[in-house]
Amino acid sequence: MSQSEKSTKAFALSLVAGILVVCNAVAVGVAATWFPWIFPTLPGSDNNATVPFASIAAIGLICGALVLFGAIMLHIKPRNKKAWGIMIIVFSIPSVITGGGFIVGFILGIIGGAKALRLKP
Repeated sequence: MSQSEKSTKAFALSLVAGILVVCNAVAVGVAATWFPWIFPTLPGSDNNATVPFASIAAIGLICGALVLFGAIMLHIKPRNKKAWGIMIIVFSIPSVITGGGFIVGFILGIIGGAKALRLKP
């Protein structure tokens, strides 16, 4: 397997991970805004307060956007593959708060970031 094929696999996995994390965060935000009865009542909250879920959705959007950014930069500037791989892994981990891109996004982000770290110069 050539170096460019490995780079393309790391890019593709990370790109799909970022897309899934963003989609999951959007789904949480939409559900919190328009369908608040879906979520269980939080202890100590006023009925179903949507504020924590909106904050969680914002965290997911930021993490997903940064995973996408890392994946795109891995494709554009592969010389900095270690930095982009670390970025992808670091921002895939907190995406678990929002559901981790339906969990598959979290797993693909970790795998894609690890593949980027293992690329040879």
